[in-house]
Amino acid sequence: MPYSEAWLLTQSLLGDPTSHVAAAVAGWEHPWSWEAMALADLYDATVAAATDKRHRSRIKKYPRPWPDGDTRRYRPTVSQEQVRAALAARGH
Repeated sequence: MPYSEAWLLTQSLLGDPTSHVAAAVAGWEHPWSWEAMALADLYDATVAAATDKRHRSRIKKYPRPWPDGDTRRYRPTVSQEQVRAALAARGH
């Protein structure tokens, strides 16, 4: 297998959160699918909505495989100006 093909396959694995390679590189305990991430977020939102406001600080989030406080999947990859320029170019 040529190096270029191995590199492309590795990049593909790193972009897939269900692969063990991506989980290991990201420091997760185990792989997780996009659906599991969405369902965990929905679960947390449902529990928060069904809990009295006085007790919301006691709610524990559904456990994720990544370390607590890790918000890498929510960080934007482009600046706000680039987003606005792209939207303006499309008539928004």
